[in-house]
Amino acid sequence: MWKKIFIQIILFLLIIFLIFYTYKIYFKNEKKVEINGIQDIQKENIINSDSSLLKENEEAPNLIKDLKYISKDILGNEYIISSEYSTLNLEKTNIINMEDVSATITMLDKEPIFVKSKFAIYDNESYETIFFDNVVINYIDNIVNSEKFEISIKDNFAQVSEKVIYQNPNIKLEADVIEIDLLTKNSKIFMIDNKKKIKIINK
Repeated sequence: MWKKIFIQIILFLLIIFLIFYTYKIYFKNEKKVEINGIQDIQKENIINSDSSLLKENEEAPNLIKDLKYISKDILGNEYIISSEYSTLNLEKTNIINMEDVSATITMLDKEPIFVKSKFAIYDNESYETIFFDNVVINYIDNIVNSEKFEISIKDNFAQVSEKVIYQNPNIKLEADVIEIDLLTKNSKIFMIDNKKKIKIINK
């Protein structure tokens, strides 16, 4: 039973992580950006690394509303990330701070994956992203809830952490961390406190 559950979770997460890994190899240099519905082609974008509540600073000169990045590789895979609020910083040309975040990952001939979170830090050059605070990942009938979801293509590493709950129609699993090595595909599901156990509930 453990083996079956483990395989289900890993297959679900690998679909997400392999898309980002594909971008590292095949991605086109141009990125389409939408700001308040206006499209433009950007080679560089400027952001802020503060993680404060952006909407409370709507008068800030570096605040952008309704920002959307659309990234598409030569294989037809697409990554769209958007936010209600973002901040810009001239000293940070590749990092974007986002609030009220939605992302859609679509692989060719696959069902889309949807990610939502309160905040995200997005690198518009490497496409590495850290989603945090009330993260929800949906793929068909699989759902993962957590407080943090990060993908580092540079380090070939992906992690879902902090109050992780994975559910499908058959099971519910609760753990602290799910890790995947993007090169070896080795994965770990574990609790930070060794005295605590992963919870699995059959529905």
